[in-house]
Amino acid sequence: MAENTEKWRSAFLLFDRDGDGEIQMDQVGTVMRSLNQNPTQEEVRNITEAIGTDTITFEVFETIMQENSKEVDAEAELREAFDVFDKDGTGNISTAELRAVLTTMGEKLFQEEVDGVLKLVDNDGIVKLEDLLQTLLNPPKK
Repeated sequence: MAENTEKWRSAFLLFDRDGDGEIQMDQVGTVMRSLNQNPTQEEVRNITEAIGTDTITFEVFETIMQENSKEVDAEAELREAFDVFDKDGTGNISTAELRAVLTTMGEKLFQEEVDGVLKLVDNDGIVKLEDLLQTLLNPPKK
């Protein structure tokens, strides 16, 4: 939990522009999204209404995060994203498709990062889902 608290504090401080230890309530959803949470507009509105003030301290934000954080199932999300490009359901996509996805969608990777991933999963121009999952979820130790 201490690891989460430090991540939350770092994100909070980025939005505490004047250094007074508070952020505006209308920034809560943005800060949560910067922490890989995806609250709906309604969830943010409910949080805002429940707090009932224009600003919050980190301690209040920490409580909000503890109550509203959702664990992300990285493997399920990767499988779902992969399936979009695996149109024939073989568990394979082309290396070119994966390169395009990694450099243009979501959290874009740099060419060097993509080259590093592809070096580990490219099998004659084809990427197997299971190899990609293994590489991304259990990277080799340096």
